[in-house]
Amino acid sequence: MGTTEFTLPFLARVWERVEPELMAREVELKVVHVRTRDFRQRLDSNQVDLLCGGLAAPVGDGPLAPEYDFLEWHREGLALLTNLSVRELPARQVGVERLRNLPLVIPSRGVIADFVERWYGTDFRTHLQVVAEIDDIYYGLALLRSEMTRGCMLCARSIGEAAVAGRLPGGEGFRLVEFAYDFDPMLQLVSGVFARKGERDTYDASHPLNVLWEAFREEAASGRPIPL
Repeated sequence: MGTTEFTLPFLARVWERVEPELMAREVELKVVHVRTRDFRQRLDSNQVDLLCGGLAAPVGDGPLAPEYDFLEWHREGLALLTNLSVRELPARQVGVERLRNLPLVIPSRGVIADFVERWYGTDFRTHLQVVAEIDDIYYGLALLRSEMTRGCMLCARSIGEAAVAGRLPGGEGFRLVEFAYDFDPMLQLVSGVFARKGERDTYDASHPLNVLWEAFREEAASGRPIPL
């Protein structure tokens, strides 16, 4: 089972549903940390059988990841987590043009970079003021917290809320700034469970792969929030 760090709580709830049955059958669940930028390669090369992750997708009900079996769990937008004062950044919302002029902390690869590439092109670094590129959310938080960087970090809204509330390593003066609705296309971070296309159909319902998939479906349908 491949999972990103922030989808682990979802997997933990699913495992609660199936652990007695699978343990009685001596089925071992092996959990592998997979960064979002690598999950397609891990899944396609059979390194994992299921994967919890997310992708940038247009707002709406269009098809998602048609090359995989996909079970949706959660949708949310992005926000800017900033240590800039209200005087430095008074706007409550930032649009596509205003974002060009802000000092930005952006992941070098991965789903957040996918958002930026969709909005500004693969050469987005020439259109934006990228003051730091990061490989890890915690490093970005540390940059803002230490004020080695004064600026805004693009992140999932739930992550920004957790940092402001202190559930992640935030900082005094951290606040969230919303994205305006003039980005084209408007995108959401859609999280869920991925499997190789059609593979589950080759097994019966009692196969561990299908047992886990059905548990994911039940947990997603429960609507229970998973706090960071």
